[in-house]
Amino acid sequence: MTEPERLGGISLSFPANEEDTVTTTSPKTLPRRLRRRLLEPKSPVSAEEIDSKLREADLRRQQYYESLSSKARPKMRSPRSGSIEELSQRLESKLNAAEQKRLSILEKELARLAKMDEARQAAKNGLEQRVEKERDELESKVEERVLKAEKNRMLLFKAMAQRRAAKRQRAAQSLMKKAVQETRYKESVRAAIYQKRAAAESKRMGILEAERRRANARLTRVFGAASSVRSQKEAERRKMKDRLEERLQRAKKLKAQYMRRRRGMDSCSSSRSETMRKNQVHLVRMLVRCWRRFAKYKKSTFVLARAYHELGINEKSIESVPFEQFAIQMNSVSVIQTVKALLDRLEIRLTLSKESNVENINHLLKHIFPPVRRGKSPSPMSKGEQNSPNSKMGYQKLKKIARYPARIFLCAYMIKQHPGAIFRGRGEHEIALVESATCLIREFELLVKVILEGPESTLPGNVSFVAQRPKKFRSQLEAFDKAWCSYLEGFVVWKINDAKLLEKDLAKTQESELSEVSKHTSSPKIIDSGLNQKTVKASSPTNRALFSETDGARESKAPADSHLPSSSSPSPGSSNLSPSLNSGSEAISTPNVVANSFDAALASENEVIVNEIVHDNSSNFGDSLDPNTGDTSNLQVRVKETMEKAFWDGVMESMKQSQPDFSWVIKLMKEVRDELCEISPKDWRQEIVQTIDTDVLSQLLASGNVDMGYLGNILEFSLGILLKLSAPANEEEIRVTHHKLMTELGEIVPTDGHSNSSYAVLMVKGLRFVLQQIQILKKEISKSRLKLLEPLLKGPAGLEYLKKSFSSRHGSPDQASSSLPLTKRWLLSVRGEAEREWKEHKDALSAVINNHSGSSGLPSTTMRTGGNVSSVSKVNTPSFPFPGIELSECKGETVDLLVRIGLLKMVSEIGGLTLETVPETFQLNLSRLRDVQSQIQKITLVSISVLILQQTLVSGNSSSIDMEAITRTCINRLYEMLDAKPDAGLSEIMETLSELLDSNDAETKKQVIANMLVKSLQAGDAVFTHVSQIIYLAIRAAVLAGNNTKRKQLVETMLRKIGAASLSDKVIEVSDILVLVATVSRSVHGLWYEELLKNSN
Repeated sequence: MTEPERLGGISLSFPANEEDTVTTTSPKTLPRRLRRRLLEPKSPVSAEEIDSKLREADLRRQQYYESLSSKARPKMRSPRSGSIEELSQRLESKLNAAEQKRLSILEKELARLAKMDEARQAAKNGLEQRVEKERDELESKVEERVLKAEKNRMLLFKAMAQRRAAKRQRAAQSLMKKAVQETRYKESVRAAIYQKRAAAESKRMGILEAERRRANARLTRVFGAASSVRSQKEAERRKMKDRLEERLQRAKKLKAQYMRRRRGMDSCSSSRSETMRKNQVHLVRMLVRCWRRFAKYKKSTFVLARAYHELGINEKSIESVPFEQFAIQMNSVSVIQTVKALLDRLEIRLTLSKESNVENINHLLKHIFPPVRRGKSPSPMSKGEQNSPNSKMGYQKLKKIARYPARIFLCAYMIKQHPGAIFRGRGEHEIALVESATCLIREFELLVKVILEGPESTLPGNVSFVAQRPKKFRSQLEAFDKAWCSYLEGFVVWKINDAKLLEKDLAKTQESELSEVSKHTSSPKIIDSGLNQKTVKASSPTNRALFSETDGARESKAPADSHLPSSSSPSPGSSNLSPSLNSGSEAISTPNVVANSFDAALASENEVIVNEIVHDNSSNFGDSLDPNTGDTSNLQVRVKETMEKAFWDGVMESMKQSQPDFSWVIKLMKEVRDELCEISPKDWRQEIVQTIDTDVLSQLLASGNVDMGYLGNILEFSLGILLKLSAPANEEEIRVTHHKLMTELGEIVPTDGHSNSSYAVLMVKGLRFVLQQIQILKKEISKSRLKLLEPLLKGPAGLEYLKKSFSSRHGSPDQASSSLPLTKRWLLSVRGEAEREWKEHKDALSAVINNHSGSSGLPSTTMRTGGNVSSVSKVNTPSFPFPGIELSECKGETVDLLVRIGLLKMVSEIGGLTLETVPETFQLNLSRLRDVQSQIQKITLVSISVLILQQTLVSGNSSSIDMEAITRTCINRLYEMLDAKPDAGLSEIMETLSELLDSNDAETKKQVIANMLVKSLQAGDAVFTHVSQIIYLAIRAAVLAGNNTKRKQLVETMLRKIGAASLSDKVIEVSDILVLVATVSRSVHGLWYEELLKNSN
């Protein structure tokens, strides 16, 4: 083949018929790619997937066209021979033909591909329609199944509800049956117990009656034997007296014979002997007359001992006597006078027997008896009174101190028989005092036995006279004096130690005197500076708390000559708690050691008053210091009232005697005069002293001429002074009481006659009324002065004073680790949980702030109730309940956070707070924290009760409106009942809840509520634990939120979990008190807290 032929040998063969080509070239089956697509799972195809697949198909088609075009291009070859032009023409013709062929092929291929694309699109649309149809069918089937399942679920739920209702009904019926059975069983047990008690009571009464008859018989026999013994002794005494008379007559005869013989023997000395005989006869007659007068008026030692023996006060007779009855017997004037007469006689006998060898115990008696106070009125009349002979003699008489005070001696019987009522504890001094009192009583009774029966009575029955000699009167008297010295020393030591413990109790029972403010002639100039306040020392052991403001070098001091009432003052406001040991001129006051240690007690009382003013948000703080407004069941108040009544009863009894003791009238009159001088301006004192002249009064009473008009004028003058000094608001009340007193005194005079004793009784009653009015007026003055100090003490000055007082008691902050162990332990116990609780509070507050807009539409959640009770508080809490101190929000500061959380945990405990467990920084607020603890427990009790009531009412299908109204009513009634009865029990709570139940099945619901309430109020119960935790979280939210505007909403959100949102006001009220206490404590004790936290690190 030639070269041109080889070059032009390229040929292409294309079928003439396109349809044949298509039929021959197209496969009879679908391509594998399409089959794979059709076999894929029928899932919905998105538009993006379809677009991506179309783009891939276009790309493949374009690649296919390019491959075809590349195959149709001729390859260039170099011509070897022939003409280039001929070859080029030939090639050109061939190329043109090939190009045409190629174009036609391309057109056919494009048409075929277009048809294939249409077929593919049609298949795709059909597939999508089939998938959509199957999906619709499947959705309809699923919907039918869901409807069927919902119907079946509702049927099952209904069946379960019916089964639960039947189960509850069976449980209620079983509970009712069980309750009826238990009631019947209890009634039968009660009946059996009542029968047994009745039989035992009848048997006991029979035994007591038989015992009483036997005791009467024994008593009759004892009285008979005693009378026979007494008659025998009287007969022996008469025989002895007759023998002595006979011996005296024989002696007289022998003396006369001797004198006659001597006159005969010595006639010169007859005149001298006659003179001596006459002198001797005169002396004998004088001696007999003195003895008879002594025996008639002052009584002999034997008569005094017998009078004491007839009182029946001995070691055996007091064993069965109660303390109150024995105390009344000891305070009787006749008993005291009898015992005093015998003890004075024993003192005289001891002095005569031992002369200068008597042991000196004046140093002990001075601790018991105060120095006699002289009148200190500024008038010249007081000097005349001091210089008058009568007053001088009386003063010298009172100056002498009895060696054996009667009341202190009688206290030995009380100490021996009733130590629990006398002592506060049983320490070393108390035990030694009981032993010395027992020894004293034993020696005294032996001494009385020696006086009455002779020395032989001291010997035991089985001891002979040879083995042991009987004790004579002198030796027994010395033994008694030795036992008395030991007892008196123990008594003084006990009084000194006990006086320190009495200081706090005296302050509580005499709050009116402890709240007095230092005297100022004009209104005090208050300077707002904590450094310018000082505490003035009390000037008497009657515990008067005085405040005084100072201004640099200038101090306003109390008058130096203010009246100081003695411890035996008859005014009700100044009576002591210790047993009254005063009789006539005897008066027992607080020992000097108490006076020396009074400054500390005064500072403590001042600190208590300032603390109360700082924490008190009311304007009538002075009213809270009135002891008459306190709890009348307090032991100290009752003891004070008893001692006052005993004092006035003793005075009245001494006045009602045939010869009344007018010294009491003079003492009371002096007391009235001094009290009026103390509370009156200086210009009035001269007139008061001149009108109430005790010198003239004492002379009138001593002469026996009782001028009732003069005494009435003194009373009228005293009441007039009180009327001038009292407030205008109390003027009408004083006039009414004055008129009532005069009416009562006018009714007493005709019934009692016109004797001196009746006038004395009237005078004592009038003076008692005047003293009571003086004490009331002094309390009013104290209240007004405290109100003047309140603005100063509620500011920085009060906090500064509390800080200084705390520092003086517990040392500087550097010593906090050793001086504040309870506070240190308390802070360390809270420190680990404070950060976690602060984080929880911030999360809860953020959630409330973020959900504020949509939180109102959320349904409330209740526990174990089955319903929604939307109880929302309707009362707005005031923003600033304590105007003195701002209740700010906690910002997360370490000290502030620890104090608030620790204080909340302290009051949230179930056990009561005591002084031994409370930190030292909160001991002044112990009563306030106890009140807060009581309020929290009350909130918990009301919440649980309301929760149980809601569950009971929901089970009865009550409406939501009725539920909300009943819930609010239940809360109000429960609080009213708990406020009226603080010690209310389960029966009172059930009675309150039963009033809100329907009358149809009230008994059944009441029994169910009672059982649930008893179970839920136990400490380990789930309901109690959950409710307590929710209340704790609500109070914590309020305490940490402070004055935040979202505080109430946060508290209601917490309480709504237990259906107690109506208690939000109560929770906020409790939290305000806690925030106030924490804020004050942080301001006062902040340095100590920081030091403790620093040392713990």
